[in-house]
Amino acid sequence: MDHPRFLCVLAATATVTLLAGGSALASQPECFDAEVSARIARQTPTVMNDCGPDCIVMAWPWIVELDVRRVYSGDLARGPVTVLTVQHTYYNQVRNGRHWWLRRNTLGTYNVLQPAQGETLQKCAADSPAASPFIQPPDGKTLDDLRREGEEYYGPAPYT
Repeated sequence: MDHPRFLCVLAATATVTLLAGGSALASQPECFDAEVSARIARQTPTVMNDCGPDCIVMAWPWIVELDVRRVYSGDLARGPVTVLTVQHTYYNQVRNGRHWWLRRNTLGTYNVLQPAQGETLQKCAADSPAASPFIQPPDGKTLDDLRREGEEYYGPAPYT
């Protein structure tokens, strides 16, 4: 990324994890609601407040549209689905799609889980409550508003 605004967003990666509700905060192991193969249709970084000249951002919330091609587990239809991720830069597109573990969240979308290499995630129980989303739109705004703001601020994704 050569955009200078990508470099200075939050004071520390730990802050991003705290804001994003990442697994570092989980008191119990994460579980997934759906395991799918999907291609990326669109990915947009969210705009974070400027934190000054002395901070480095490693990862922050993004809004990603997936085109689900195959469902291995879970109650999710093939086709488009909005997911929230915490990432540093754009995912590279994989020709036949990528394997994704998704956790439903309270916004009605999904958080992308990124298990460590060799880690096995368990399927969530049917009565498991929805997870907190990686980003919560402020009052009066939607994820679509945050996506538009990100596209206006950073420009269009390399592919959409």
